[in-house]
Amino acid sequence: MALCNKVAFINGKGGVGKTTSIFHVAGVLAARSEKILVVDLDKQRNTTDTFLANTEDSEKLLENTMFDFMNGMAKPEDVKRNAYFQTRGNATPRYFGVDVMPADLRFEFQELLQNVDIKDTFEQFIQKEKYTWVLVDMPPSNRMLNEICFSQMVDFVIVPFSSDFYSLKGYSDLIDTVTRARDKNANLNLLGIYLSRYTENCAVDKYIRDRMRMFGQLYMDLYIPVRIDIREAIMYGRPISFYKPNSPSNAAFKRLVDVMEQRINKFREERVGVLV
Repeated sequence: MALCNKVAFINGKGGVGKTTSIFHVAGVLAARSEKILVVDLDKQRNTTDTFLANTEDSEKLLENTMFDFMNGMAKPEDVKRNAYFQTRGNATPRYFGVDVMPADLRFEFQELLQNVDIKDTFEQFIQKEKYTWVLVDMPPSNRMLNEICFSQMVDFVIVPFSSDFYSLKGYSDLIDTVTRARDKNANLNLLGIYLSRYTENCAVDKYIRDRMRMFGQLYMDLYIPVRIDIREAIMYGRPISFYKPNSPSNAAFKRLVDVMEQRINKFREERVGVLV
């Protein structure tokens, strides 16, 4: 059975760069021929809209969503959509192995998510489709979706932080949620935290970056710069790895992927050692 890296991106505060990170991380992985599943659990649907910007029939995005799968009203095969990216501005969008399971406005109603049990079906779907990565966009605050995702869908959690004190709010609550989820998913681990919106040559951001070291080993000593080309790439529906592959922006996201992989492999090696 092939191993799949299943990672949830979450922060208790919105606007920290989760969607941007997932879009460009998926682009880095797609550029090296990985097969990726992106799952959008945020009712705002920003990740859905970003990845499926080049989809011709946008009306069908409202049919068979992740909510329907969670509630047994659709099979995962009927929910996933292919994402299409352009390699250059005038190129016809192509499929590069990235699939998306769209979000739904009904995620707002937590009482409709009380009895979700998708763990086995979701894992079987991942293995059948031979995904090497699953990237999940989590909402800023939805206790029920957090528990479902952490206990049934992913093995790793990563926390993007913007360069402000407000993104630190709710961090302890997140740690508590991860800890509780380990009762149902012993493989769940926190990969770390990283600065996802960092303004270079800004004294405030440098100060916050230094403060982040208080998280010790959880702190990933890297940052994603606030650059125009990152915003342009999203607007054009092209991950930075396709938009400007030789840019410092793409190098930053490649570094993020490298560190994620290193930490995932370390967790797995340590777990094997414990089992032995």
